[in-house]
Amino acid sequence: MNVERIEWYPRDLPRKERFATYRHASGVAQVVFVRLDVDGTEGWGATSPSDVTKESKDTVIQALEKMAAELRGFAFERGRDVADKMDAILPGNPAAKAAIDLAVFDVLGRSRGLPLYRMLGEAREAILTDRTVGLMDAPAAADRAKAFVREGFRAIKLKLGGRVDEDLERVTKLRTALGNHILVRVDANQAYRYRAALRFARQAYPQVLEFFEQPLPADDLEGMRSLTETSPIPVMADESVVSPQDAAKVGWSKCARLVNLKLMKTGGISRTLEANAICESAGMPTMVGCNAESSLSIAAALHVALAQRNVRFADLDSHFNLAEDPASGLQFEDGYLKPSGKSGLGMDVRL
Repeated sequence: MNVERIEWYPRDLPRKERFATYRHASGVAQVVFVRLDVDGTEGWGATSPSDVTKESKDTVIQALEKMAAELRGFAFERGRDVADKMDAILPGNPAAKAAIDLAVFDVLGRSRGLPLYRMLGEAREAILTDRTVGLMDAPAAADRAKAFVREGFRAIKLKLGGRVDEDLERVTKLRTALGNHILVRVDANQAYRYRAALRFARQAYPQVLEFFEQPLPADDLEGMRSLTETSPIPVMADESVVSPQDAAKVGWSKCARLVNLKLMKTGGISRTLEANAICESAGMPTMVGCNAESSLSIAAALHVALAQRNVRFADLDSHFNLAEDPASGLQFEDGYLKPSGKSGLGMDVRL
């Protein structure tokens, strides 16, 4: 298979409502769509850069320009061939590489006439996804969570702000509003320091939380290790794991019990599969998560989640908050996200 052409299309996609975390707030999702032509077969990918990988829409476009020029005519058989070539062309820039990587796997699936998750392993046909409640006051968070449950979601992820008493109020009001039949997860986005995080975990434990995501700064691995040992709520690493190498470091040092893998962090499907294999070898189940993304890249993450048994959780919900999305094809029913059943990523894109 030979790369014939790579084109990209930046889009600012408005959200239905502004979304806030401890670290930032935005009413727009910045997405760059990529079209790849390989031996007459068209493939699509997309990326949503973030400060976690120190990328922006501008750096993504610059990286795509360089990689597209050097990939033209490149012959490959596997997705990893292209991932290795991109790493040889340019260091870093995982979100930019992810867009091309997704398009490569879309081509591979289409050329074989298979939905991607079947080509990669097919551990399941659908997965429960949560819906995230952004950072807001406790009554508003409880109301938003109830609205999501009415829409069919059976798992809620709640953003925290790093103030123990306020976060405990958020969790308590949300759990009271939802009852005990809805799964609840919390994500601090690095807002805490060790002592406060441990206090929160101990006091929030009766609220039955599935996990406590990235409570400490990404580089505080010693703190993450200590908290993993002492917290009654399982600690999940997110920003601490940007690459397969990070997954190995966190796993070997026992700095988390779970890991949130995102295609935009690791550089696409190829490297996410590598990172997941490392996590599995270290006894760390994973979640596949997302940034502010179109349903196109959400579909790619979904296929990874459906193909890998070590993926136990999904946080694939950002497309539900988009007022406009050029991509379509995902199915949602009774809390579960499913692909379209078409080959490749199974998505239609109209730009």
